Amino acid sequence: MTQRRVDRERLERADRESKLTIEAERQDRNAKSARLREQRLSAEASVQKPAPIKRRRTAAKKPATRDY
Repeated sequence: MTQRRVDRERLERADRESKLTIEAERQDRNAKSARLREQRLSAEASVQKPAPIKRRRTAAKKPATRDY
C-alpha cells in the first residue's frame, strides 16, 4: 500500500488560522460582556430603589392544642 501524502504546511496554516479566529471571537465575546455589564450597572445606578421597609417580626403563635 502506498502512504497517503499529507500536506503539513496546509494543515499548519489551517491550524494557525483557526486559532486566530477563535482568539478574535473570544476577544469580541469579552468586549460584548464588558459592554453589557457596564450598561447594566449604569441602568441599575440610574434607578433609585426605595429602602426596604423594616418590619418587626411578630411573635410566633403556639399551635392550638386539641383535646380529643
